[in-house]
Amino acid sequence: MKTILRRSLFLTLLVSVAVAAQAPMLGTTYDVRNGDQQGKLMIGDADLSFESLTDAKHSKTWAYAEIRSLEKKRKQLMVRPFKGSRYDFQLSSNQMRDQLYDMITAKILAARAQGKKK
Repeated sequence: MKTILRRSLFLTLLVSVAVAAQAPMLGTTYDVRNGDQQGKLMIGDADLSFESLTDAKHSKTWAYAEIRSLEKKRKQLMVRPFKGSRYDFQLSSNQMRDQLYDMITAKILAARAQGKKK
């Protein structure tokens, strides 16, 4: 009985590892609003994305090097790219805003430093 249980556990673990290896890395995702658009803000390794769940036409992705400024005000986080419109994200709390600001700022600074090395 113990041998069957061990084999079953081993096979379950093996399948879990195989599935995880095939799953794409999505980064960190947060629920936000952009005006009347409800969506997800996704912090990836190479870019920042807003996926509108209200209207896909309002979805947008920026490489971190394309972000001109990032500002925080009240429960908002404002992304201003070099090209295109500013996006003002409404968040559920100042704590979430500060956490996102710190994470995104680190990615922007790393992208800018990488761009200067080229």
